[in-house]
Amino acid sequence: MNYFNDYTNYNNRGKISSYRIDTNKVKQHLQQTNKKSTTNQQQDDNISISEEGRRALKEKLSAIEAQKIGDIKKLPSLNSGYSGIMNDFEKIMSELGGGSVSDDFVTKDYSQKSVDALKAKFEKEEGTRSDTFDSYVNKMASTYQLMKDRIEEKYASSNRQKEYYIANDGSTQELTKEKELEMLDKAYETHSQLMATSTQIWSELKDFKVHIVHHSSGKETKVPTTKNQNTGIKEQAYHAFMSAINEENSQLLKQKTGSLNHFRLNLGLSFFERNTLNGIWDYYANVK
Repeated sequence: MNYFNDYTNYNNRGKISSYRIDTNKVKQHLQQTNKKSTTNQQQDDNISISEEGRRALKEKLSAIEAQKIGDIKKLPSLNSGYSGIMNDFEKIMSELGGGSVSDDFVTKDYSQKSVDALKAKFEKEEGTRSDTFDSYVNKMASTYQLMKDRIEEKYASSNRQKEYYIANDGSTQELTKEKELEMLDKAYETHSQLMATSTQIWSELKDFKVHIVHHSSGKETKVPTTKNQNTGIKEQAYHAFMSAINEENSQLLKQKTGSLNHFRLNLGLSFFERNTLNGIWDYYANVK
């Protein structure tokens, strides 16, 4: 295309001395070139996919989406996480007491070997049992320490994968060491409250008596009576359970070797209070 117009001037020697450029022709040419380039680019961006390929791609995308939804549904709620830890705590306690719970450990993080090693410290004794309350406190504190150590080791590992849970407000949050320890503390406290209440009930049943009242008609009436009860039994037992997992007692349990049946932790009880609690538990432990 000739971009020079008819106004080209020549000097007296036949050479070009001046010229003008036809800007309209240049503009037209640039527009055509740009249009052609855009058309070619659009053609390059269009990818031809067969019908079979479309179906395969659609199925793949559907599978990915389903997997995402499935992962969300599998996330445990805060309450279920607490229930899982509570389940594990109760299972270990049952095994230490010679029982057996059919449910597996929820977390799958406790080897039977570690539980059996702890169980060996509470070997069964023949004859009249004593210090039964102290022995049970030791089982609770030992179980708590075993589970706490597992949580500490889990979060100290460089290979740990992130875990998530559904919070009470419905949001998805990352599970942390602090949150798991909080759930463990809650599980331990719940068990402590239950056993403290049971101790109070056993205390009342232990002192249950039947008083025979004779009437003038010759008939007899059995009237249940109880001795004056120490209304602080429940509070004393609960205080003892909670004191058993303080830092001082934690170190004592780690240092103690051999049997834990008669080992006494620092529970903040007076000599009389401790003997009273052991007396209540010993009574039912030895009832035939």
